[in-house]
Amino acid sequence: MTIENTETFLIKFGYNFTRDNNELMVQMPLSQYISLDFAQDEAIHISNKLNSWNYLTGFIKMELKHAFIFNLILGVVISYGISFYDTKLGLGIFIASSIWSIIWTLTYKERSDRFKQFLLKWSQQYSKVTV
Repeated sequence: MTIENTETFLIKFGYNFTRDNNELMVQMPLSQYISLDFAQDEAIHISNKLNSWNYLTGFIKMELKHAFIFNLILGVVISYGISFYDTKLGLGIFIASSIWSIIWTLTYKERSDRFKQFLLKWSQQYSKVTV
């Protein structure tokens, strides 16, 4: 799959994206974007990132896997600090922040995986039609 074919796909299905040399940045809902890097000829590097003002990291931009780790560490630190005053409240905050992180990470990951599968199926169909 070439970058031009991918642009055609994105335009055809109404995705908002920007192109920067050999990279396409596809904007997804809920402050998520997927980066498609075509710098290598054999493979496309796909990364899942979060923009500012998302549900996992707030105003910090970072990759999804780093956002999940960031949230878990932040939840542990906050709940540990609160547990000095009230152990049950600290444990409750840890459980709530863990559930929050897992739910939103799975939501963003699922959206990314669906997009990747959609792109893969379309590229296979497109290659069959043009050959």
